[in-house]
Amino acid sequence: MGKEKTKEVYDSSRDKTLGKIVKGESPIWIRLAIWILRVWFFIYDCLNYIPYQLFNSPVEKLRKSGRVKAKWVDDRDGPIRNVDGHLAETFPGKNTIDKVWRHIVGEFEEAPCLGTRKLIAVHEDKQPDGRVFEKWHLGDYVWQSYNEIENKVQRLAAGLRDLADEEKEPKVVIFAETRADWLTTALACFRANITIVTVYATLGEDAIAHAIGETEATILVTSAELLPKIGTLGKKCPTLKTLIYFPKVSENEELKDLSDFRNQFKHVLSLNGVMSRNKTPLLESTATPADIALIMYTSGTTGQPKGVILLHENVVAALCGQNHGVAIITKEDTYIGYLPLAHILELDAELTCLAKGCKVGYSSPLTLHDRASKIQKGTHGDCHALRPTLMAAVPAIMDRIFKAVSEEVAASPRFMQELFKLNYERKRARYQEGYCSPFLDRIVFKKIRRLLGGKLKGVLSGGAPLNAETQRFMNICMCCPVVQGYGLTETCGAACVADINDLSTGTVGPPVRCSDIALREWPEGGYSPFNDPPQGEILISGENISPGYWKQPDKTKEDFIEYKGKIYFATGDIGQMRDDGSLLIVDRKKDLVKLQHGEYVSLAKVECALLNCPIVDNICVYGSSHEESTVALIVPNQKNLEKIAEEVGVTSKDLADLCSNSKVVDAYKKKLDDHAKSSKLTRIEIPAAIHLCPEIWTSESGLLTEALKLKRKPIQKTYQETIDNLYKKLRKSSSS
Repeated sequence: MGKEKTKEVYDSSRDKTLGKIVKGESPIWIRLAIWILRVWFFIYDCLNYIPYQLFNSPVEKLRKSGRVKAKWVDDRDGPIRNVDGHLAETFPGKNTIDKVWRHIVGEFEEAPCLGTRKLIAVHEDKQPDGRVFEKWHLGDYVWQSYNEIENKVQRLAAGLRDLADEEKEPKVVIFAETRADWLTTALACFRANITIVTVYATLGEDAIAHAIGETEATILVTSAELLPKIGTLGKKCPTLKTLIYFPKVSENEELKDLSDFRNQFKHVLSLNGVMSRNKTPLLESTATPADIALIMYTSGTTGQPKGVILLHENVVAALCGQNHGVAIITKEDTYIGYLPLAHILELDAELTCLAKGCKVGYSSPLTLHDRASKIQKGTHGDCHALRPTLMAAVPAIMDRIFKAVSEEVAASPRFMQELFKLNYERKRARYQEGYCSPFLDRIVFKKIRRLLGGKLKGVLSGGAPLNAETQRFMNICMCCPVVQGYGLTETCGAACVADINDLSTGTVGPPVRCSDIALREWPEGGYSPFNDPPQGEILISGENISPGYWKQPDKTKEDFIEYKGKIYFATGDIGQMRDDGSLLIVDRKKDLVKLQHGEYVSLAKVECALLNCPIVDNICVYGSSHEESTVALIVPNQKNLEKIAEEVGVTSKDLADLCSNSKVVDAYKKKLDDHAKSSKLTRIEIPAAIHLCPEIWTSESGLLTEALKLKRKPIQKTYQETIDNLYKKLRKSSSS
């Protein structure tokens, strides 16, 4: 099985993307026009050959792309280490988060640090069904300098320390949206040496109460907008003594009556109220590297969220590794922050950028671009206003961009489709040869690039595996490198980051400098570091590794293991090492199911391949050792589902009706099977039966994590009856 997996790694030289967008043969006049353009490209190459060789040598780019990035320290059952050596501190001697922050402030002082857009007006958009949605008209970004943020941190830390001294072991729960106040409060907690407990802003009151109860937190920090979600939290959580709230985003909107909260909490304070509580600013922290900085709850893809303990030395080491791994960041850059700061990916990304003097402009998925759901028609989204050069993204967001562009191209006239195909193929081929395509970037891909502001020079994907075709498509259309990182909350963020100069796709790169990685043999799956290429379960060690889970010693003992005399975190992911030392994620132990006749199927691999299909918005594949095949639960793309319905003579536009119509489902299944075959899935990997779900899966419904990954157990529990019925139908059809 291990050797078979090597064939499944994406080969970018056989890109299938355009075959899914442009189908069939074109009229002769279109083919003639395309031929003329090919001739023009040939002449263009001849004229530019010497300038390319002199000023932008492809030979040098190919050398950097193929250079060895990591090596075995000893032999194959030992660790793999970055060729630049092991390092755990970016600034020698700065071994706590506060020491790193104060060093940064001293270096960049009056440079812009954190930016927020001013809300000009809120409009109400009434729907035909009576629902009302807010639409925002936003102005320019307003910036606070590094010194201004430090001044707030000093005063806020003093106020928090004053409140915390009333408790024995104070902990601060931050339950708020991603914004400048969130990060400022976190920096103040690090200054005051108070442990932060992170909670996602989309969670309900019971889930928040669980985190507070387990950690016995004493201070709750939230935003004025989220106060209605915590109406009775003070009564449910007796350890809570203080409520602190951020001001409303809309300056014209009045704050609700706080009398009910004053009955539940000893202190109810605004952020400004905390800053004015103690007149003596707190200038430095008493924290040591071994002190707990964060208890960060995981996204809970395989069960209940676990509180991951992160020490100051873990965060400092992670920043060191990521600063080296994402080497393109400079003080001239602008990062757009819109992912949840309660997720390690966003927190790490922002701190890593700030360590280089980069400025961070805040956004949200609802205001990110011009077509975002909260942007007033005729006004611009945050990417247009900010023009970021750097951003982090989860694969689900990039898959949506990929599908949106693909659908727009497919809906255009045939000549435009062929023209796009020619330009895409041309740039892809040149990109892999080490050449740039400035003419195509400025003329052809400029409009697509503007979706995210037009100035991006790098995108980091994390949180889940990124489909290799989507990665290549984004590389070409966004005109910048799109690289993958790999890590977990338990590794304090990225343990691997792909080299920005790597022209290939699919890799998550070499270990960052603070991490060592071992590949542990897994005989049942056929994976071994002595395979060719080396494979095995990814084990990670280093100063960035968490000491364990909060109040879960058994789970800590299970996941944090001793291997070859060192403590490693066992990820459960299967890695494969390339000749250059970069890693590929080829499987996951928990996502690997053994079917009735002994065949193994990687659910994540099948989902990754089918999620790239335009007719699929989301998919969860299910398999059992008691069954002969897999089945799939699918959230269909409504626009494409309606087209399929028209093709089979069904005129209804109601999503629930279409999802339950057998003719539509059969036609949908046929198109899905065609896509699966073109993606090289085997017969046993292709789901034998499907169910179309009219309900959209969201993090609010509890079926997706904040990073938009599947929560398998909740999905299985919700649709267990449906899964049972799918298998009953399969058994009935096979017996007949």
